[in-house]
Amino acid sequence: MLDLNKRISWVDIGKYICIIFILMIHLDSNTKVLEALYSPFCLNLFLFLAGYVYKHPSSFEIHIKKKIKGLFIPWLVLSNLNILMSVIFSFTRNRDYKTEFIMNLIQIREKGDGIWFVAALFVAFIPFYLINKIQDSKKRLFVFVGIAILCEAYILFFPQDVFPWGNNYLPWHIEYIGHAMFWMAMGYYFKNEWEKEFDQHNNVRFRIISGLVYLLTIYFSYYSGTWITNLLFNYASRFAGVIFIISLCKVMKTNRYISYVGANTLVYFAFHGKVYTVIQKVLESKCAYYYNLCLSDILLSSVIAIMMALLMSIILIIPAYIINRWFPWMIGRAK
Repeated sequence: MLDLNKRISWVDIGKYICIIFILMIHLDSNTKVLEALYSPFCLNLFLFLAGYVYKHPSSFEIHIKKKIKGLFIPWLVLSNLNILMSVIFSFTRNRDYKTEFIMNLIQIREKGDGIWFVAALFVAFIPFYLINKIQDSKKRLFVFVGIAILCEAYILFFPQDVFPWGNNYLPWHIEYIGHAMFWMAMGYYFKNEWEKEFDQHNNVRFRIISGLVYLLTIYFSYYSGTWITNLLFNYASRFAGVIFIISLCKVMKTNRYISYVGANTLVYFAFHGKVYTVIQKVLESKCAYYYNLCLSDILLSSVIAIMMALLMSIILIIPAYIINRWFPWMIGRAK
């Protein structure tokens, strides 16, 4: 049904690590300490891996058909299904579902943008193909970096209140394209030009040093300074985090659980909120006092966040299996 033997094991390990942390992002038990450790690399590594597995097609028509099948249709189906399921699992009344469906189609960040990351990835892959047609490797990289800088400048300096929705984000995450393509390009270049040298240096000493560098960049990224220094430290922590996690993924041993979760992150993106809502409702109704007491303690809260993320990753195997078995078209796969 899903041949895990044909997949790249370290890529699925990386996706597994990222999706576990994404499951933790929306938890009440999440803490700033944990978030500081994983937020620099989490989504960026996903983008990196998307670029790593990218194979440049022979024509734009083939490319766009593939991305419609693999990203757009899954986003369209799963995001709207997610809204429909909210009727059952949200436990709230008087929700304006009509507005939610409309805002989902417009896709403005933080404004009801269901499964926004998949939609943003689909949009980013369109110019990514066109830029990759540039034959000169250095010129191509210069274009990716230039667009990323322009998008970062837009977010930093464009007025926040110019649009009626109250922020400077654009429909369909156009402002995110530069950032997404930059990390996708890093993954693409890594596979084609840098991976062999990386593997040669990926020993225990390298992993320890890269881990320490990552912690240092996280520490300094929280110091306030000029927008330039803040941006440089943010990118330094992102780079260090991605390098560190890749160095670990390359030597980690996988199993069917890790591989299966890593191969089905799209399903996890779509449905983890519903699973968490049910778990949280049970905890609040059965042991609210002890649950809230644990949340007030940093250590206990961190432990709960990790345990709940792992529990959700196991529960979500069920919808992942059902979709792969009977509705594979929903996630862009053949029957």
